[in-house]
Amino acid sequence: MGNQTLCAGEGNEVQVQAEIKNKQRKVTYVQQFAKLDNEQPNKQSLIATHSSEKIQTNSLNDWLETLHESVLISQIDHQCYEASTKYFSEIDDSEDTDDPSTSTIDQKDLNEYQKNYPYCNSILDMIIINFYVLQKYEFKMKLIGGPPKQRMRWSCWQLMAYIPKCTIQSDHLSFVDEDKKQVFKIKKDTHRTVSTKDIKYFESGQGKQDLEKVLIKLSKLFPKLGYCQGMNFLAGFTLIINNKNVTQSLQFLAQMMINPKFLIYYLFSEEIPLLKLLEFICQQEIKFKIPDLHQHIYHKLEVSNAFWLTKIIMTMFLYNFHLNNVCRFWDFILATNIFQISTIICSFLEIYRNQIFQMDDLNAFIIWFDKHQNEEIPDSQMNYLISKSCKQIIKKEKINSYANLYCIGHTNNHQLQIEIANDYQKMTGVRNFIKKDIFDQ
Repeated sequence: MGNQTLCAGEGNEVQVQAEIKNKQRKVTYVQQFAKLDNEQPNKQSLIATHSSEKIQTNSLNDWLETLHESVLISQIDHQCYEASTKYFSEIDDSEDTDDPSTSTIDQKDLNEYQKNYPYCNSILDMIIINFYVLQKYEFKMKLIGGPPKQRMRWSCWQLMAYIPKCTIQSDHLSFVDEDKKQVFKIKKDTHRTVSTKDIKYFESGQGKQDLEKVLIKLSKLFPKLGYCQGMNFLAGFTLIINNKNVTQSLQFLAQMMINPKFLIYYLFSEEIPLLKLLEFICQQEIKFKIPDLHQHIYHKLEVSNAFWLTKIIMTMFLYNFHLNNVCRFWDFILATNIFQISTIICSFLEIYRNQIFQMDDLNAFIIWFDKHQNEEIPDSQMNYLISKSCKQIIKKEKINSYANLYCIGHTNNHQLQIEIANDYQKMTGVRNFIKKDIFDQ
């Protein structure tokens, strides 16, 4: 009996070691294939992912193991989102593997990927696209959990923001005399763009010039809208994450403007219809999920939305939160939709419930809220906040209901609000309205 137990123990140990070895082989394979070890300074983000070295290594290895099967695809039909017959899920588990040129994605496949995802310009981008196509749910949960490298994060963000096969042409845009009015407004806001003690990019001539390029071209892509205050935060943040890639920042923001999941065009357009609707949904969610905090904040402290909610929504957390925390918030929003801002806010308030209840006046709330730009929410609390938000995601039918409730309670509703109230689940009406409102002259 003792010998049997000993043999069983040895067998388990051998199996564990074999699994570790197999995992490391997959990790190394993907790391080398995607050239993650050979990143040049111009491929790295201006901010590092925030985590202890051990946690970051474990997270990276976990991601790379997950991405392993996504490397072993030479072709995907992205129109029907099905892997082709050239999908080899077991290929790297055997000694004899097929010729890599026929069993793995290759640089020559780039043009095919770019037909559906124009931003795609690297092996890593193709791998991440494959991962999403094959395992949408797992991809989104991985993104919500926080990618271990900013280069991976940016690739995921672009994938989530892009409407497949939709390229917004910007190469023809030039800087001519009629831009002077926009340039004047943009230059006024440049010094107020995202900046921390560790990132002085926008205090330099090059940083200001890059930011101005993105914002001027964005204003020309959407001439009815032009430049609006607050856009500088969004543009600046994308340049920080992708390390000064002006073209990718411009395309990313343009896609976020018109994608029905995000609709940020309508955060800034005349009548600010999305801002008004999001503020309404946030207040309803706070009132429903944490009624005691709603009572304390809005009635006892008499906090108006202008002091906090408006700032959060207009800058998508960038005005009042530390950049490392904003990365995690954007991971969550890009994996879901912009209406989940309210979910994050509710989770944030619950974490700080005790501190909020100790406040006696509006000034105390404002001081507490403003300090978060420089005081990072610790990893443990951040993970709890995101985990709690995952459990409280607002479903599309509830977004419909909230929009409908808003429209009933307000007069002269904007057509966007009406379309969301009618049927945000299918998004057909929203898509048609965006096309007509933004692009039809």
